[in-house]
Amino acid sequence: MASFDTFMALRDFVKGKISRYELEDSDPDIYHVSVDNSNRGLSVVKIGFNDDKFWKAIGLHDDDIWFMKMINSNYSGYEFMDWYSVKDDFVSGYTIFGELNEDNIEKLKRISRLIYPKKFDLENEQFRADFANKLIKTFKVEIDDILSDYMSEKNSEMTQVAQDYIEKELNNYFNEAGFTYVSDDEFKTTVGNLVMWYIRENSLHLPIYELLPKIFTANKINIGGWQEDSYQYQDAEKFDSVSFNNYVERNLDKIIEKIEDGSLSDGEFKMQDYVDMVDRISKKFELDKMYNLPKNKDVRFKIETFEMNPNKIVVKLSKGMKQTTLKLTEENFYNLLYQPTLFNLEEI
Repeated sequence: MASFDTFMALRDFVKGKISRYELEDSDPDIYHVSVDNSNRGLSVVKIGFNDDKFWKAIGLHDDDIWFMKMINSNYSGYEFMDWYSVKDDFVSGYTIFGELNEDNIEKLKRISRLIYPKKFDLENEQFRADFANKLIKTFKVEIDDILSDYMSEKNSEMTQVAQDYIEKELNNYFNEAGFTYVSDDEFKTTVGNLVMWYIRENSLHLPIYELLPKIFTANKINIGGWQEDSYQYQDAEKFDSVSFNNYVERNLDKIIEKIEDGSLSDGEFKMQDYVDMVDRISKKFELDKMYNLPKNKDVRFKIETFEMNPNKIVVKLSKGMKQTTLKLTEENFYNLLYQPTLFNLEEI
């Protein structure tokens, strides 16, 4: 139908001259009508868009449009916290410690007595930082898993808070004109409200797509800036503490099992030897950081993790596009660094 038919169809629908299906066909942006048979003017019209032209027309910034769509997407969520920031916060003594329940704090005490025998004091920032560094160096796999789960739960929390914040702000904005925000590509209002705005704006010849910007640009937009301070979107009640602590518990149990299995072995393994090895290597090299072999600059290496009983250093070697992983004793690790000819590096 011609664009002029949108207003005419709305008016005819109120008078009962056409069905809701004919009203839906009158404008491509009307995709559903919920009929109120007691008062057709109160029937709800759902209006949907497939692009960003409406948002731009009312003055919403491109960054805000992108942010709104990202946090509402079912396929690609917005990452408020990335892996590196979570890890940096952890080794500085922050993030997960404040989220742990009493059972997991007791498990940490038990681990601390075995690998970091200092006064256990989570109120002390320096203790938290030192203990966190000891944990991530000694049990990298388990701690990485805990931090990954924390990052996931935290991003979920902040996404929910951001969604609620934006929805509230948009609803307050659109409610002034009698519209309700449903999603980033959907609004709803009543048939009567649309008729009123068509007459008020003297725009009987326009389709809905062109009418809406006229309505909202008259009310200068004062919303947005949502991405400028993303850390504001936090609410402890929306953090899934139960799920997170269950995941932490499983990984702390793995750590305790590793420690106790070692201490209950045939007597040759000593937990302190493992801790000392980790300390010696960690003082010279950061985990997951690439270095050149001192005696062969064509080959780069990084320490991925440490293994216990037997004590090994897991090293990834890179040469051009090729890579290989070695599990080395401390002695062989130093041989790799300073006597690389003992290793067949040409086959990497």
